[in-house]
Amino acid sequence: MRTRRITAALAAAALLPLTAALFTTSSANAQTSEEIQAEIDKRHEDLEKVIEDYNAKREELDDANELIDEIEAQLPALEAQTAEANEALAEYAATAYTSGEYAMVNSVLDGDPADFADRLMYLDNLTTAETEALQANLAQIQELETRRTELETLKESADEILGEIEKQQEDIEAEIADLEEDYDDAYAEENPPAEYDYEGSSGAVAFAIEQLGEPYVYGEAGPDEWDCSGLTQQAWAAAGVSLSHNAAMQWDETARISRDELQEGDLVFYNDLAHVAMYIGGGEIIHAPNSTTVVKIVDIDYGGDIVGYGRP
Repeated sequence: MRTRRITAALAAAALLPLTAALFTTSSANAQTSEEIQAEIDKRHEDLEKVIEDYNAKREELDDANELIDEIEAQLPALEAQTAEANEALAEYAATAYTSGEYAMVNSVLDGDPADFADRLMYLDNLTTAETEALQANLAQIQELETRRTELETLKESADEILGEIEKQQEDIEAEIADLEEDYDDAYAEENPPAEYDYEGSSGAVAFAIEQLGEPYVYGEAGPDEWDCSGLTQQAWAAAGVSLSHNAAMQWDETARISRDELQEGDLVFYNDLAHVAMYIGGGEIIHAPNSTTVVKIVDIDYGGDIVGYGRP
């Protein structure tokens, strides 16, 4: 039966290895950042396998969902036919009762409809047409119950299998998050922020340089975590100038200048106003680049596409 084949295919997914449980990060603190990164890469490979398993099972579930839709579409007609069958059985029972055959009718109608044919032989006084009608009506009732059972089985199997795979995915993602924290700690220990002796007069630049080596975290504006516009916002706040926590808004809040006019503290905008940095002189900027690194000093032409320059 098609339902059994699909259900069996779904059940096979429960045998997927729980790859996330096979690895631990207990030794991460003793590893180098390079070793931890290699383990993170391996976990991502494991995660990709689980995701692809999930995608494969979703493809298989498409067949199950088609069958679910098919059964659900059939149920109203089956329910209507079953109601008609019940009415026909009731009419026959009423007729049999008035003719003194009530006990024989009960012996047929009681019990599992699947055994109806075996019990029917005892009613010799039924005509062939009556026998076929009764059998068809009881079979209709049994068909409705069978299809309802198949529907519930398919729905439960789909929810269970997808839930199991999603749990594997969550476990691996949680482990990757732990490993990334270990990586940050190891990297920071191996790469202490370089000493930068700022001798200029810009309070904004001085503030930004004090944050060297602190991590990038999306949406943060200090005191120990930063995104790009959060760093420039708070650096200029330290100098008494108010800016919004958004690179595009800071573009609107600053005066346009040319590259030749750049001074310490001016802002450099990149990548369609998706990133902002602060010029510190000597062709360098300080910025909070992205979640894989920390606040750092780089060349103004480090790789981002420059949109323009602004002076608060």
